[in-house]
Amino acid sequence: MILPPRPQGHRRPDSPRRSIDPLGAIGAVPPRDYPHLDRFAVPPWDHQSPEWRAIDDDLPVDHPARTIDEAVDRLDLTSLFASYLGVGSRAHRPDLMLKIVLYEMQTGRHSPDHWASDVRDRRCLQWLGWGITPSRTRCYGFRERLGPLLETWNRQVLGSAVVQGITTARRGSLDGSTIAANATRHRLVNLSRLRRRSEELDRVIAVDKTGQDPGAIPGWMARRPATRRRQHYRFCEAQRELLKEHARNARRPRDQRQDPEKIVISTSDPRAALGRDKEKVFRPLYTLEVIQDTESPLVLAYEVFAQATDAGTLMPMRRRAHDLTGIWLKEILADTGYASALDLFDCARAGVDLYAPYQENDWTEPRRAQRRPRQIPKSEFTWRPDEQAYVCPQGHRLTRISQETRGLTEGRTVEVTTYRFPKEHCRECPLARRCTSSANGRTIQRNEHEDLIAAHRAKMQTPEAKAIYRKRCQTVELRFADAKEHRGLRRFRGRGLEHARIEVGLCVLGHNLLVVQAAGRRKAAEGQNGTSCQVAA
Repeated sequence: MILPPRPQGHRRPDSPRRSIDPLGAIGAVPPRDYPHLDRFAVPPWDHQSPEWRAIDDDLPVDHPARTIDEAVDRLDLTSLFASYLGVGSRAHRPDLMLKIVLYEMQTGRHSPDHWASDVRDRRCLQWLGWGITPSRTRCYGFRERLGPLLETWNRQVLGSAVVQGITTARRGSLDGSTIAANATRHRLVNLSRLRRRSEELDRVIAVDKTGQDPGAIPGWMARRPATRRRQHYRFCEAQRELLKEHARNARRPRDQRQDPEKIVISTSDPRAALGRDKEKVFRPLYTLEVIQDTESPLVLAYEVFAQATDAGTLMPMRRRAHDLTGIWLKEILADTGYASALDLFDCARAGVDLYAPYQENDWTEPRRAQRRPRQIPKSEFTWRPDEQAYVCPQGHRLTRISQETRGLTEGRTVEVTTYRFPKEHCRECPLARRCTSSANGRTIQRNEHEDLIAAHRAKMQTPEAKAIYRKRCQTVELRFADAKEHRGLRRFRGRGLEHARIEVGLCVLGHNLLVVQAAGRRKAAEGQNGTSCQVAA
């Protein structure tokens, strides 16, 4: 960021952190000097340095860098400082590094490469870091160090928000979106090709160990011995993932199995799933799930899944929100992808009110209205629980003919019962052409959770449910739009599932810190205004 020139006679503004304490609920403000700071390199500047004061003069009072600086000062960073052993060359102060990283994440600069270059050019980062200039290697190492600590810090911030009354963490809006993995979509390989390449790579690595020149190597192979060893590790991981996918494919029904030669994987990021992103491009990707509070902009939970759909993520995300807030969600707003029969069953068992359309959305409903149905819909058949039978619009009973157990995701099953009307009666029915084209008569299948589905559909038609559901488009969907458009979260910069989770965790931490900070400032301003009014009275 290039700051405007300082005008003549300009007076340094008072730092807002000296007048208000918006994050005081996180805990007592830790001292500026943590214990054992002598283990770390001394920053080039401090608050009295002319260079720092010059930037401080030019930095606007409401600049996001000031907000990040105040918020990080009120986090408990004891575990971060303790993660340094104090051996080897002295590291940069980790609190200063964290401020730089959080600011960069909020401006869409997610790569440690960006952090290392920007800290030399952007004055606001120099102000945050007291003039430190970490190298590219140190930035990558710091990212790895942050991974195990992000959940603790996010828990601190959300706990503070609950204490301050910013949120009750009882109602959340859930949504997911696919994010491109840091992997190529042009060099996907199947198991047979991967094995051939692994054999060739093993041969070259064996030659590397002897110190001889391996000669000409193919274009897909890494150029240096060190990178070839890392490539060998990724190939082994890719082979394990491919074998798992082949095993899953073999368990599918015969008519749903995929040709084994067409099961492919990306060797640069074997954990990434393959699917179509929002632009309909087939590529390696991850699915990011987020629960946003409906009372505030706070993100109550986040997680990255190595899959291309939202299936099976509803209850794991609820548990994730409980891990971060300590409070169980009682109401969840979601789209149709989270309202399967098993999801409804899980919500009923957990006492959760789910607001999500069942097998319909804003696009399917108009299409169904315009399209003429191929047969009389199932909704026009009456279910009689006392007889355990369906009755058609003409008053005839459909009898049970079979029951089967269908396997679903994560090893779960569901019972499905089939009912059929005798074919001789169907032929004589005046509605036969509209009802079925089968010569064996009309059949209807009933899920074991059909009662839950019917009750859920009836609930979603009430004005109260529609009013609650409208809040979804005002919350979590806006959060994804902001993350992709303004925070640069369209493609992960790190490879692997763990790096993707670190990247999202840093984005969420920075966002929630800014939300709590803004709420604290509003309360402080309201308190000051109230005091002024009382004095005037």
